Amino acid sequence: MISSESVAKVRTLFLQSVSLSFAVAFHSLYTQIPGLYGDQGVLPARAVLHSERVFKENIVDLLVEKPTLLWVTPLTGLTLVQLMEVFSLVGVVLGLVATAWPAVNTKTSMAILWVLYLSLFQVGQTFLSFQWDILLLETGFLAIICAPMWPNNHKTSLPWDKVTLYLVRWLLFRMMFASGVVKLTSGCPTWWGLTAMPTHYFSQCLPTPLAWYAAQMPSWMHRLSVVSTFVIEIPMSFLFFAPTSSLRKFTFVNQIFMMIVIMLSGNYNFFNFLYISLCLSLADNSWLTTTPAKKSHPITYCSWCMFHLAAYLGMGWAVGQVCNFKLNSDFTVDSSLAFNQKDFDTFLSYAVPGGIYIGGFGLLVASIFAFKDALSQPGKFGKFKSVVTVVLYCVLGAAMFGLSLPSYSGQLDRATYDRVPRAFKQWDRRLQSLHLTSSYGLFRSMTGVGGRPEVIIEGSDELHGPWTEYEFMYKPGNITRAPTFMLPHQPRLDWQMWFAALGSYQHNPWFVSLTYRLLEGQPEVLKLLDPESTFAKRNPPKFIRANLFKYHFTKAGKDWWSREQQGEYMPILTRDHKPVIDFLKSQGILGLKAEEKKNSVTSNLLESLRTLTTLAPPHIQIWSYAWVVLPMFKPFILA
Repeated sequence: MISSESVAKVRTLFLQSVSLSFAVAFHSLYTQIPGLYGDQGVLPARAVLHSERVFKENIVDLLVEKPTLLWVTPLTGLTLVQLMEVFSLVGVVLGLVATAWPAVNTKTSMAILWVLYLSLFQVGQTFLSFQWDILLLETGFLAIICAPMWPNNHKTSLPWDKVTLYLVRWLLFRMMFASGVVKLTSGCPTWWGLTAMPTHYFSQCLPTPLAWYAAQMPSWMHRLSVVSTFVIEIPMSFLFFAPTSSLRKFTFVNQIFMMIVIMLSGNYNFFNFLYISLCLSLADNSWLTTTPAKKSHPITYCSWCMFHLAAYLGMGWAVGQVCNFKLNSDFTVDSSLAFNQKDFDTFLSYAVPGGIYIGGFGLLVASIFAFKDALSQPGKFGKFKSVVTVVLYCVLGAAMFGLSLPSYSGQLDRATYDRVPRAFKQWDRRLQSLHLTSSYGLFRSMTGVGGRPEVIIEGSDELHGPWTEYEFMYKPGNITRAPTFMLPHQPRLDWQMWFAALGSYQHNPWFVSLTYRLLEGQPEVLKLLDPESTFAKRNPPKFIRANLFKYHFTKAGKDWWSREQQGEYMPILTRDHKPVIDFLKSQGILGLKAEEKKNSVTSNLLESLRTLTTLAPPHIQIWSYAWVVLPMFKPFILA
């Protein structure tokens, strides 16, 4: 469950990975701030943060209401958007420095990254409401706990490392186990019928070109892919707590394999790399060295071999009990689930509390190892100091573990949630704005069955046309254009257009704002779209509308997509349409009083940097981080 080996190298690699994830997230957001959050943007940040209140109210009360350092904007001489840009740029630089030079990766550096991202998150509204933003905040807070206090300790083994990294492993378990469970508790017929994968490849938010090829696989392989997903996400997540390195390596390889497949077929921004970072918590220093392991006694060695053989056979038998497999004469495999919703609910009534008991026992074992390491420190004062520090970390670990129980059990098993102590639930609610713990559930239900819904915005200078489509930089539109690789960049407007297609414009006020900004021809918003789009090079149209289409991958031919129009998504609007103007004013999107801009050195520098970022697409800029990533994992790969 907990290795006796040191985990100092793993801790350092984990902190580097988290720092890089922060850098990518900050950089990706920075390129979109003016168009999303500027006064002429889609959702102005000033509509939800009236920073001038800092002159009239207590700053502590303001931070409790909305924990963001952006409250101090009036005191800096910068506009709110400029300060958001400063936060993002500082995050990019600090994240890259901490990644390239792990000696400077300390609690201070991680705390700065976390506070800056939390500050931006608080004003991010719907464009910063994704699960991976919340996951980055929770992981970032755990990284603060894991990081050494002082610089140049990245190679030093700390007695409390096993406790802090175990908290990361507990987060990994909560997220992966829940992601597997919610697919079945949602009642989605495609998951239960093992038919989700063909739909997933074309209906996911932003597929890659390889998704088109994956969608062409035969149906029996798609069904096996769903079975594999369930096996990796549900039973294999319990192997995170396995007592031997061999079993943890087995699940580690499977988790990484699944994540690589997801990365190749879909653009899920920095989430993929962040998840791999969490998987590092399964490792210890022995995984990162080529030094041969010390040989054990033959009887001990054989005993462990028999244990592993029994474990793997047991897992295989268990999978065979819950799934039906049939090998056909043409060597294809038919598969189906051998249990129903009632059976699965019974399983959850044991598995969800079982996960808590196993997780709690693992934390106890980690604490025992931590005390053992503390008592091995040289000198009486060294022992005393280490023991006291370990006690503090154990208390903090127990608090974080307890704080996570409401979010973990709440969406999985009501009976388990009801047994969670009330104090944990109360503190979970009180600290909710900090996102120290959260619930997760990836791909809960399969959307796009029967066709991927897609909103197409069109503009015209005449009421009756001709109409010209607005092209986005990444999302599907032109059926002849291939899907794009852009991870780890997240084009947040393109992502939200996917969610908008699942509902209506009445439930997406930001969409109304977007169309109005396009009628105004706001350059900041147009830069979020394809720079080669027709309307990027001409005056804005007089009329705008949106239609709903259903998209499918083609089977062959020069086109990547086929589509059928479903009807009107939003009626024709004009710039002087009073109900729209009144609505946007009521939302605080229009009618904002202009902020005073000062021609300071900082403002001029920000404008120069903003100009530089237009020289290459955002995903190309972020790809330049490869020189940081590759050396990090060199010892891991060679080992």
